[in-house]
Amino acid sequence: MTNEAYGQIPDSVLRGLLGSLGDGLILTDLEEKITYINKSAKRILDRTDKQALGHLFSEVCPLVNLKTGRSFQSPLQTALQERRSVGLARNIGILRGEQKEAIYLSATCSPLYLDEGEIVGCAVILRNITHLRRLELRIEADHVYMRTVFSAAQVGLCVLNDRGAIVDINDAGLETMETTYRESVGKQFGDVFRCENSVEGGCGHGQYCATCPIRHQIETAISTEGYTSQITAAMHSVRRKERIWLRMFFSQAWSEIGKQTIVTMIDVSQRKKREDALEEARERAEAASRTKSQFLANMSHEIRTPINGMNGMIDLTLHTELTEEQRENLMSAKQCSEDLLRIINDILDFSKLDCGKMELESLDFDLHKTLRRVCTVHRKVAKGKGLFFRLPDLKAVPQFITGDPMRFRQILHNLLTNAVKFTNEGGVAVEVKKTYRKDMPVLSIAIHDTGIGMSFAEQKKLFQPFSQVDGSTTRKFGGTGLGLMIVKDLVEAMGGEITAHSAPQCGSNFTFWIPLYEADGEDEESLERSVFINESWNESGNREAQAKAEETDISDIASLLAYCEQRLDDEGGDA
Repeated sequence: MTNEAYGQIPDSVLRGLLGSLGDGLILTDLEEKITYINKSAKRILDRTDKQALGHLFSEVCPLVNLKTGRSFQSPLQTALQERRSVGLARNIGILRGEQKEAIYLSATCSPLYLDEGEIVGCAVILRNITHLRRLELRIEADHVYMRTVFSAAQVGLCVLNDRGAIVDINDAGLETMETTYRESVGKQFGDVFRCENSVEGGCGHGQYCATCPIRHQIETAISTEGYTSQITAAMHSVRRKERIWLRMFFSQAWSEIGKQTIVTMIDVSQRKKREDALEEARERAEAASRTKSQFLANMSHEIRTPINGMNGMIDLTLHTELTEEQRENLMSAKQCSEDLLRIINDILDFSKLDCGKMELESLDFDLHKTLRRVCTVHRKVAKGKGLFFRLPDLKAVPQFITGDPMRFRQILHNLLTNAVKFTNEGGVAVEVKKTYRKDMPVLSIAIHDTGIGMSFAEQKKLFQPFSQVDGSTTRKFGGTGLGLMIVKDLVEAMGGEITAHSAPQCGSNFTFWIPLYEADGEDEESLERSVFINESWNESGNREAQAKAEETDISDIASLLAYCEQRLDDEGGDA
């Protein structure tokens, strides 16, 4: 075999090689008629040898701009005339078959030369790029969509590179920074904002940049993988000549250019000013409320002192020789004075609770004794109205507990006073039991009455200061409307809760619970503060008690001493 034989490829091998190419191959003559088409080209164009061979390239492969729908001139003529390879423009393809399926093509048309350099035709290499082009179109559509969302967002968005410089920013961000796109891209955050710290040396190099919370967040976000955070911080803008408050969110994103930091920013300066103004107004209102409450508390003390003196003098006068009419007048005066004192005490307690001056004690006291004594007082009043008064069964509750015995009695007195006052038929029952709430032992006390009851609308007014169910209640039964409010505040101050259930003409049920802390015995201090009461028990175990609360104020003693001193002076003068 000669050397020339080694340099040539047999026709059979050459045709087999061309036919097995993955890309489509079409050969034409100088008249652009197809002289050869391989299997891949026939598959791409959906043509047979009969439909392709001898036909014009433009007929077998009618090129179309698939975006505009317009026909596209065959590149073969340009390749032959200019003796160079020519490709296809973007979005060029064919509408294949009867269904007119859009097929995007990539093609290279090159002149076909003989060994002598003579052009005998054209070679066209085709490739079906429909799948790739559709992916590109989808990516382009997603990019356009994301760009639209990015630009139209009502919050400021900016993208920082790994050096902290802005690479992109939306319209809202430009508005927040009061700058333009050209002035912001490529610059540091503080430089764009004209932060006073970055005026000398640039953002990150100023005297106070090391303590800037925004700069710290940017640097941390750049250097930390998966970092996300949010802050509200202030930046003093030289351009705006004011302090700008920004609510900022930091997150990370990855793209073809590497890691980027996404910063969301909202100008909350106006909201911060409103919040500061509201906070200042709230503090002024609270200060005024505390001043008012303190004034009421002080005035209540000042008013209570002379009233106690009046009561003392009335008691002293009642021990002198009086006519029946004088005695009745003094008894009426004393009753009015005591009613006024109760009202003042309610106002004093409410004022203390309102200004946070109410302090609860923690003493060990006898729960059984306290309940019996309080109930005995109100049982006597109930019997005077012809009502029954059912005492609680104390076997199921501990005898000694820890708490504030005086305020505990006050809660019971207020609730029982209302129960007896608003009941004309039937009676009152007291139920006491130990139960649990969230595994915590609590003391639960329920007071039932068969009184006038309340509607659902009237119950909404309960536990509100200076409020009673209606005006007729005040006219008929009296009172300040503070009692239940004080009860509610005291119960909640003890860590408990009070509820009420009622219906018109069906009575009412008030139930409260407080944490139950059992004790071993009763403190001496608690004993000294107890209400003195005489109790006697008959042989059958029934209680016959007479209760008398002796709450002697210092002013009463002072009045008594003053009266005695005056009597001694008078007697000395007579002598």
